[in-house]
Amino acid sequence: MAGFFDKVGAAINNAANDITDKAKEVSEVTALKGQLRSQEKIMENMYLEIGKGYYEAHKSDAEDPFAAQIQNITTAKQTVERIQDDIDIIKEK
Repeated sequence: MAGFFDKVGAAINNAANDITDKAKEVSEVTALKGQLRSQEKIMENMYLEIGKGYYEAHKSDAEDPFAAQIQNITTAKQTVERIQDDIDIIKEK
């Protein structure tokens, strides 16, 4: 009978070790995914800064290879300003 309990005990220990190992793995992967998202966010913000800087540096350059995109941004900025003015007028009433 002792052999049976030894086997059951060993099976329980193995299962517990497997669960512990899996929990560690999940925890490590979760931490790494968090680091990955953080680095991706940093890259995204840097791309945005580069794009904004490029726009500011080249918004008057009609021959720029991104002239259409620059014009779209300029038009959108003008629309945003107009909408903000409309909002301000409504709030002043």
